[in-house]
Amino acid sequence: MTIRISFSEKTVRVAVEINGAIESAITELPQRPWVGLTDEEVAYFSYVLDHWTTTHIRGIEALLKAKNERL
Repeated sequence: MTIRISFSEKTVRVAVEINGAIESAITELPQRPWVGLTDEEVAYFSYVLDHWTTTHIRGIEALLKAKNERL
């Protein structure tokens, strides 16, 4: 018996070979929902990063969200 497991960004493939016969299954990995920053977290970062406005922080958050949606 031979077992092969392969991964891609979005799927897992398992193939089992028994006596020359191959059975395989492909499973799509679940997509996690986007969880953005809370208003309190944005306010905290605005305070800690002295010259950054909430617009700067929300802009970075939007870029990260877009990047995660492409995966």
